[in-house]
Amino acid sequence: MEAVRPFVEAGFTDVALVQVGDAGQRDFLSLAESQLLPTLRAEYGQ
Repeated sequence: MEAVRPFVEAGFTDVALVQVGDAGQRDFLSLAESQLLPTLRAEYGQ
């Protein structure tokens, strides 16, 4: 949340969150689906 907030406050309407590398891809997608994206949507809408 803290990493995204400055971009939202600066007026960005889209922020890309990217996991680099294959080793953690499955874990990143699982975390994004269950925690990260719902939290961001609750905070910033959509």
